[in-house]
Amino acid sequence: MRIGLLSGIHGNLPALEACWSELRSAGADVVISLGNLVQYGPFPSEVLEFVRENSIDSVQGNCDRAVARSRDHDGSSYQNVHWESLGMEALRWTSSQLGDDDRRFLRRLPDELRYEVGGTRVLCVHGLPGRITEEIHGQLPGEIYDLLLRRNDCHVLLTGHGNRILLAQRSTGWIVSPGSVGGGTLPQAASMAVLSLEERHRRSVSWFRVEYDFQRYERAYTEANLPEIFLRCIKLGRDPEGRWHATEPVWRERWAKRS
Repeated sequence: MRIGLLSGIHGNLPALEACWSELRSAGADVVISLGNLVQYGPFPSEVLEFVRENSIDSVQGNCDRAVARSRDHDGSSYQNVHWESLGMEALRWTSSQLGDDDRRFLRRLPDELRYEVGGTRVLCVHGLPGRITEEIHGQLPGEIYDLLLRRNDCHVLLTGHGNRILLAQRSTGWIVSPGSVGGGTLPQAASMAVLSLEERHRRSVSWFRVEYDFQRYERAYTEANLPEIFLRCIKLGRDPEGRWHATEPVWRERWAKRS
């Protein structure tokens, strides 16, 4: 079984459409979203419509929950109070674009999804199990990964909140994050993954860099008059909370030059 993994779509319809096409070419049997379908991007309603029409299973992300519950903050840990204020502005705009059916859909998204394939138990969450705004970092002591897998009774833990690409391989199982479709993991490109599960716990995972029509996204973003700083994050590989994903100096230089 081949499972397509998406996370952090964040209202980026062009990137979602491109990832969907790539996943169909890759022969994915099922596609799962690890949450944060909305917030920051200019296509929140269109993304929800696409997810429903194509039967994409999704857990609820912190941004989805904030919109569903009409909150004024999505629980993100922003770099500073200025970014936090802009994030709240973006959240208000996102909420204003969604109707009752959209809110009802977001409200009904589960906290977790579980699958079992060929004896492999898979748990899908947005952040950490039971903690939607927490994330798993790379290079943690192996005992922490073992504990997460053991306590949550799974062989593969899929998580998305930090918009990072992650693979932690342990004898007890794997912890995987696909990066994000619209959360700035890659400059002007989406990140996604395909998890292959076979009998007897045989598994593999592949990541994909997916190009999309960034100009279309940029035009819609500008027309919506959303905070310009989050557009630059998507353009240059920076998380909407403020931390950098892109490691090459050229992206930070372009940020400093506002290019």
